[in-house]
Parts: sequence; structure tokens; C-alpha cells
Amino acid sequence: PEMITLGNGSCDILLGAAQAMLEPGAEIVYAWPSFSMYPHLAALTGARAIAVPLRDDATHDLEAMLREITAATRIVIVCNPNNPTGTALPLAEIADFVAEVPRHAAVIVDEAYVEFNLMQDPDDSLDLLRRHNNVVLLRTFSKVYGLCGLRVGYGLGPERFRDAVDRIRQPFSVNALAQAAAAEALRHQDE
Repeated sequence: PEMITLGNGSCDILLGAAQAMLEPGAEIVYAWPSFSMYPHLAALTGARAIAVPLRDDATHDLEAMLREITAATRIVIVCNPNNPTGTALPLAEIADFVAEVPRHAAVIVDEAYVEFNLMQDPDDSLDLLRRHNNVVLLRTFSKVYGLCGLRVGYGLGPERFRDAVDRIRQPFSVNALAQAAAAEALRHQDE
């Protein structure tokens, strides 16, 4: 439980992470095109956005992303499967990438569509949390559970990440109906 950060959708957690970790002079690295929220994180905080073009096959260029990470980088986002291209990388490639990212940068693996990824079981990426204390897995109930209008997202990661996000955001971010629906959805995952 101490590794779970709840939010009013996964966007709430992304915004909270940005507010807690970014400021003018800091950097955020992500692939582009990808989820349309990412550029807003830099704009909100005054941080520098570093958008790394996708490879020709529309997947993340992890080597190019690594080259862009500096001492000022605070957040690195890997969207897997990527939104909007639908392309995905094997988890082994992401694990190798995470192992190379300096520990001062948080790696947010945005897995909003992980249940649709045929290359891995959704639980496979949990091993990244055991091996790296700078990784956050971002998930949502909006996609596979069909609860988009109720706005429930969650992050799995270090307790200090949860504490940082909780310190800066408004209270009461996930309403009681959304919490009940998410809990019920977990009881019926096979359906």
C-alpha cells in the first residue's frame, strides 16, 4: 500500500509529479509524439521540455533519450505502449534503459494501455520497482476497465514519490463513487 499513489486519473499524478519535481532550470525528457499531457508538464512548471523524436518504426528511441539526460533532468517518461501510435517496446529494452538512467531522475513508465500490450503480462513490469528506486509505473482505470468518466489512476513506486505528490495536490482528488467503481473493477478483472 505504501507504494500506491492514487489520483484523479493518471493525469493528476503526472501533474503532481511535475509540480513536486520540476522547476525552472529542471528538465523533463519524453518521446514525441506521445501522450499530449507531457508538454504541459514543462509549461506548468517552467522546466525545459526535451521531446525526443520516435524512431522510424514509431517506437521510443531509448538511446537518444539517454543521450538527452543531464544533471538537470528530473523526470523521464516512457509511454509503453505509446499513445497515440500504439507501438510498444519489449520490457527487457525498458529494463536496460532504466538501468542506465542516473538515479537523480525519476523514470515514469506510463502504462495506461499495458493491458493491451501483447508482449507482456501487466504484472511483468512490477520487477522494475523491485530493482530500481527511481521508477514509477503509471496506470489507469480509464482504458481496460472502462471507467474513464470516473477518473481513477494510480502510480506504483517509491513511498517518497507518493509523499511528494500528496504534499502538493488538492485533497479529495478521487471521489467516493470512483473509488467504489475501481475496487469493484479489481474484483472482476477476468471479465
